[in-house]
This record gives sequence, structure tokens and C-alpha cells, in this order.
Amino acid sequence: MKVITKPHGHGDIHNLLYDSGVAKKWRDMGKEWMIFIQDTNALALKAVPSIIGVSKKNNWQMNTVCVPRVPGEQMGAICKLVNEKDPSNELVINVEYNQLDSLLRAKWNKDGDIKNDIGYSHFPGNTNTLVFKIPEYCDNLDKTGGVIPEFVNPKYANAEKTVFKSPTRLECMMQDYPKLLKSTGEVGFTMYETWFCFSPAKNNIKDAAGLIAKGVPSYGAAEAEWNFYNWSNKMLELAGVEIDYAKNK
Repeated sequence: MKVITKPHGHGDIHNLLYDSGVAKKWRDMGKEWMIFIQDTNALALKAVPSIIGVSKKNNWQMNTVCVPRVPGEQMGAICKLVNEKDPSNELVINVEYNQLDSLLRAKWNKDGDIKNDIGYSHFPGNTNTLVFKIPEYCDNLDKTGGVIPEFVNPKYANAEKTVFKSPTRLECMMQDYPKLLKSTGEVGFTMYETWFCFSPAKNNIKDAAGLIAKGVPSYGAAEAEWNFYNWSNKMLELAGVEIDYAKNK
């Protein structure tokens, strides 16, 4: 028998910011906002100025950059979970894509993650670009130590879910921070068009091709590179510039 060691998940960032004292250092320097990004999504930084403005306007402790997602797309979704025994107890939080459909079938719609009137899921996609308000964040770390609850996140290699794609582990995620909050109204999300802020490079060529065949984004390196450079074209067009793509081929 071999023991395989794997990272515990990026949720440990909250505990590390607490133990290192970095979050408090930023607060004491007068810093007000902190942003987490996923390093494979080069477009994440495009949303930073506006997402900070939305966070400040609504006085949210946490704000998530979201985009429309296609049902079955391999990205988490923002949901409002309500305690059936105490409806006043609600949680606005990310639900991972491999857990979303079964949750929706059990609690929302028997058909699960279905399309809305314009072809997207009813639940916005989480890009994992997260904004936190530093003073309140530090206060909450003092209460919790930044320890995020763990969960088991199996990833399967086949539709029957009989073969693991990789060893399953206990992990925690940075976007599960709302689980550490006690009151409502402190967490929100902000929707953007996908081209503006989200095109990660996360899948190999084979997996990317399989996703394209299913009609969902591939999240491959080629797609991410194309979308990154095409961002400038889109912004120029919004400013009134006409681009003749035929001449540029």
C-alpha cells in the first residue's frame, strides 16, 4: 500500500493569512479591500476596479465575480441555501459543479440543473475571483482562526462514477468562507459577461475536446489565449472601433 499526499485545498489561505498576521498588517496599514484570484484565469484582473466599487457600494464582506454558466458546465454555482427548520437562516455560497445537480434534484427541481429562458443555468457561475472587506475579515479570523470546514470532493473518470480520475482527498476551498459568517446580508455576487473576465486554462487537450463535444466551454489553453487577446478587440468595438476580421486572418 502506498500513501499519496496531496494538498489540503486553497481554503487554507484564510488560516495562513490569520497565522502569519498578514491580513492584520494590511488592516493596520489602512488597506480596505483584498482580492483573491485563480492564477489560470488571466482575465480576472479586468474586473477588479468595478468589483471593488460594487463591494463598497453594498458594504459586503465578501463579493464573488460571477458569469452565466451552461447547465452541466464544470464550474461551481452560487446558490442561496435556506435552512428548512429556520428559514431566516440562509447562506449565499458556492456549490461545486459535481454536487450541484444532485442538490438541485433533491431540493429545487426534479430535472436538476436546467436551462433558463435564454439557455443558461438559473445559477450563476463562480469564477473564484473573490473580494473581501479587510477590517471585518480580520475580526472574523479572530473568531474562527480562518479554519474552513472540510469536505470530500471525488472526481470521476466515467459517467457511471465507478472510476476515480484522481485520488479523493479531504480538502477545503477559499470560496467556502461564508460558512464562517453568522449573520445574513454580508455576502453577494456580481454578474459579468463571460468574455470580460473569465477564460481559464485548466484542461488538457483531450479533456478540452471532450467538453467541446458536449457543448460546454473547454477551458483549454488555446481557448484561454484566444479569449485573452480577443478581449482588446471586444473593448475597442464597444468604443466604436470597426474591426475587419477578414483582413486580419
